[in-house]
Amino acid sequence: MRWLTGWPWRKASGISLAVPGAPTLPAAREDALLWPIEGLRGLAAFMVMWWHLRHWVTTERGLDAFGYTGVDLFFVLSGFVFAPYVFGKPLAWWPYVVRRILRIYPLYLVSLLLYVLLRHLQGAEPWRYAWQHVLMLHTSVSQEMAAYYNGAFWSLPVEVEFYVLVPLLAWLVARGRWWFGVVLAGSLALHQALSLWAVPGQAPLPLVLANVHWPGLWGEFLLGCLAWRASRWPGVLRWTPWLLGLAAVLWLSAAMVWVRLGDAGVMAYPLLRGNMGYWAALAYALGVCVVGARMAGAHGSASSEASVHRRWLVGLSLLGGQLSYGVYLLHNAGQEVSGLLWPGLAGWPRVAAAAALTVGAAWLLHHAVEAPVRSWGRRWLTGRGRGAATALRS
Repeated sequence: MRWLTGWPWRKASGISLAVPGAPTLPAAREDALLWPIEGLRGLAAFMVMWWHLRHWVTTERGLDAFGYTGVDLFFVLSGFVFAPYVFGKPLAWWPYVVRRILRIYPLYLVSLLLYVLLRHLQGAEPWRYAWQHVLMLHTSVSQEMAAYYNGAFWSLPVEVEFYVLVPLLAWLVARGRWWFGVVLAGSLALHQALSLWAVPGQAPLPLVLANVHWPGLWGEFLLGCLAWRASRWPGVLRWTPWLLGLAAVLWLSAAMVWVRLGDAGVMAYPLLRGNMGYWAALAYALGVCVVGARMAGAHGSASSEASVHRRWLVGLSLLGGQLSYGVYLLHNAGQEVSGLLWPGLAGWPRVAAAAALTVGAAWLLHHAVEAPVRSWGRRWLTGRGRGAATALRS
């Protein structure tokens, strides 16, 4: 199982598990305790993949179709991961920028080239919107452009916008923790205002801002930050049954409303319009808060070894985290390639073929692209840091 657990997850995620007064754990132990977050990343990716593949076996709406909110889970997890920096952990600007670029772009560009090749094989214009995608501008012009290569690419500009806003948010919070509450309340109010204004067919700009850019989605990232902050509150684990119960009620109620009304029905109600994702995000934030509290408690707990001994679950969760980005980027390509290879395949065999191609490609590109590039980036940044320290000493 070493190949599942050898990646330095603590450095990759940037999550701090330390709690005041807790003993320091060896790096391998601390890394292993991060498996729940990596597992949630994997879960989010497979939820989105299932949303795009389920039409091969059913066209009826069911609770499983609400898995499209896996993207909202990604946004909440991003907020959770970056929350330590928002609430005071030192943020080195240059390493931060380099790590974010190396996290997003290498695998994204490789997957974009794959979709360009697929458009060529399908007889379409392969490079039609390539440069807009490279510059992360593909969600700012038209729906056709946004979905030309891969509809799942829409969330990447949002993540980049989050990355740009994190240092500004950290700067504000450093001048007063109350600023976080102001920004959170303002973001939720802005999202609701845009959702009320965004009438389909009448107001395209607010519709775009509310659904595929930071003004409408920043609140989900902030809910993840709040989940991290709340997970550090003393005694929060005593509320675990209530928090998880409330999360389940919120998620199920949102899913049932969406299944019952459909997209058109939801859009007809101003207070529901644009809020299904937020409803799910709040449920995810409550669940992630519990996960974070257990991670923080396990950091200093004498029984933490017992939570690590389930190697198969830890390994599977870490593997899911490894493959999550690749699965998210490539699952539509897996669907297209399976159609090119086996044109008559349908139903569950088509789902199985597309999923197998996706997971295999994600695993291959993780080891061929993601891991080597990020490892090189860490070595390069470490070398720059040592060089700067030597220059200062001289």
